[in-house]
Amino acid sequence: MKETMMTYIHEEKDVCEAIVASFREKTKDFCQLVEKSRPKNWLVLATGSSSNAMLSAKYYIEKVAGISIEIQEPFNFVHYETLKESIDFVIAVSQSGHSFSTIEALKKVQKEAKIPTVALTSQLNSPIVNYADLVLDIGCGTEHVGFVTKGFTATVLTSMLLGIVTGNVLGRLDEMAMDNEIQALKKQIKEIPSIIEKTEEFYKKHAAELHEVQRFSAIGYGPTVGTAKEFETKFTETVRVPSQGFELEAYMHGPYLEVNSNHGLIFLQTESKLSERASKLKQYFQAYTDHCFTITSLKQKSDEKTLALGLEVNEFMSPLVMVIPFQLLSYRIATGKGIDLGIRIFDDFDKVLKSKI
Repeated sequence: MKETMMTYIHEEKDVCEAIVASFREKTKDFCQLVEKSRPKNWLVLATGSSSNAMLSAKYYIEKVAGISIEIQEPFNFVHYETLKESIDFVIAVSQSGHSFSTIEALKKVQKEAKIPTVALTSQLNSPIVNYADLVLDIGCGTEHVGFVTKGFTATVLTSMLLGIVTGNVLGRLDEMAMDNEIQALKKQIKEIPSIIEKTEEFYKKHAAELHEVQRFSAIGYGPTVGTAKEFETKFTETVRVPSQGFELEAYMHGPYLEVNSNHGLIFLQTESKLSERASKLKQYFQAYTDHCFTITSLKQKSDEKTLALGLEVNEFMSPLVMVIPFQLLSYRIATGKGIDLGIRIFDDFDKVLKSKI
């Protein structure tokens, strides 16, 4: 049977459970590195979905570990940025391990400073492993479909677990607090089949409308900005209509002016003090476009175009599972519009542009 995005979406629960089950053993060397260097200011080098995943996990990691994280595009870092003196730890993320720009960024770090470097990848024999002090397995295996799904979720989860063990090593989380965080993650992982089922039902109900939307925007706040950015990546890759993810307040400073009756808006809602502001924005634009949708972690449905996941999850942990509806919808909308995602396009792109090695 030919593998598709749905193959890997349905594998996410098992993959995530396996990651949690093995993380203590697999992070022993990482914990020793953190114990030795006791870093407080992390630089994350990542692009594409890897960057979106780290943005999704950023606020959770900062909260549980008590550290600060800066995420940079590796290509821009190599050519324009200066390695700040305050940076004392570097994590480079590449699911494939073949990202040319990420490897070049690691080379720059190693040339300019003696800072611990960690490579986070799913391919332990890939080129990136030769350019870091420590290599950590994302734990998702190989995805043979170019539009990553389980790899994204696995990256978010693995990063959150790194935050938990860092918090423990640095004295911010005791064993009980660490176990509480792990149990909370396990609880969300168990909800993945239900999230898939609810999203399938939502798609079936609104498929005709979703197929007709000519421009999509997803609007999130706080931790779900990373989710909105991954929506942007997935919808652009698969649905292939203009799609963009925004931070709530940034959207209200200019981008909203493009809204018209053909525009689809998807609002991300979590249990947050900003939830009401996002709801007001949706209510405002319902007068200008019929295509206003909400994906919420909560149980309550504000209207029939709300996908209510019914989760008991705090907003910092929510990106682990809030992305799954977008993964599924990107596949369903694309194939529903007749796009064959099994046919490769721009097949010589990496060869010509040398974005992968």
